[in-house]
Amino acid sequence: MSDFTLPSIHMNGTGRKMLTEDYTAAYHALQAAIRAFQSIEFNARDYYPQGVDAFHRARSQRDVQLHHLAEVQHYLEAHLLHLGE
Repeated sequence: MSDFTLPSIHMNGTGRKMLTEDYTAAYHALQAAIRAFQSIEFNARDYYPQGVDAFHRARSQRDVQLHHLAEVQHYLEAHLLHLGE
């Protein structure tokens, strides 16, 4: 069970098929975005002119952004699992 508030499927709401298609499309787009983000060249040589701590700061900031993307991925997965029930 997730901590997310998940949609109720009922006659007056959006259909399961449409929700599943929309969440699946978002999931695939997010996967592509994560792959693209991880493919960005990331090297300490691009940061050393800014001081000895610059690359460490940049790495930490990058890790935070990847964590946020993983949170969105978890959100989408929870919805897809719920819709598949």
